[in-house]
Amino acid sequence: MLAFFLVPGLAAAGLPLSGSYRADSYGTLALKTEGEHVSGRVVEGGPCHFDAQREVLVGDFEGSVLVARLTVCQTGSMCPAEQTYPVLGFYNEEDSTLVAHVRLREGCQSLGLQKSGRFILVPLNAAGSPAETPAGGSGAVQDPPGKRGARNVEAAKQASQRGDQFYKAHKWDEAAAQFKQSLDYDSGDSNWPAYLGRGSSLLKMSQVNLAIKDLEKAHSANPQNGFILYMLGCAYAQKRDKPKALDYLKRAVSAGYELHAVAEHDQDLTHALGNDPQFKDLVKSSREKNSRGTAGSGTSSP
Repeated sequence: MLAFFLVPGLAAAGLPLSGSYRADSYGTLALKTEGEHVSGRVVEGGPCHFDAQREVLVGDFEGSVLVARLTVCQTGSMCPAEQTYPVLGFYNEEDSTLVAHVRLREGCQSLGLQKSGRFILVPLNAAGSPAETPAGGSGAVQDPPGKRGARNVEAAKQASQRGDQFYKAHKWDEAAAQFKQSLDYDSGDSNWPAYLGRGSSLLKMSQVNLAIKDLEKAHSANPQNGFILYMLGCAYAQKRDKPKALDYLKRAVSAGYELHAVAEHDQDLTHALGNDPQFKDLVKSSREKNSRGTAGSGTSSP
């Protein structure tokens, strides 16, 4: 079930639910109310890739309750690619948000929803940004820019988790978008995994210079992380800066990163450095460290 929280007497008051609403990872919807009838059409964004102007939310008010249906995309071996779920609703007047929780069919997942099933519609201002708290739904005042509140930290974490799912599915552009959303919520050093994730995604998209900027920020916040050092080595290898690439890879091996375990599967890296004697020595050194049981874990995920 999907339950929106709407204010009692909304329909009777004639308050229109109209305009653009950001539905978190689902994308942006344009809501329109005519009398007691409410509809929502896709504007842009979201991993479901619904056609623009497609109607995905439709329903009517019955007194103070919105009874509607919402269409979502799904994954799962026994799940249809799309499914429409029933909606019951109530509106939060304090921050003008529509907060929901979607209970998908057993065994189904949707990249358009948070892992918890939480679904939040936030009205956008004229600049296209959330007018209030992007993910709070609690009626609290939004934290000032640059101030990290508990709500923003949690929203940043959830966006990074979605980004990691996209990254593992090799959906680089969607992953980069989710990591960007995480950084919009929290751009502090403690959110270095989002810088790492976005940098890694951008590198997969061959946006090397932008990738290096994010990876350097992640490295500044966590200088001993072997995977960050490895990704910087890969980035500079793609940039054809062999000295910097080898320096970062050497530091990665020193930090315990298992270069030998991933190098043979990294075609871009082996194409750039595979015949270089120093690179071969680094791979050998990594293998010897691992045989002594001192190496850290190699991984292909940010």
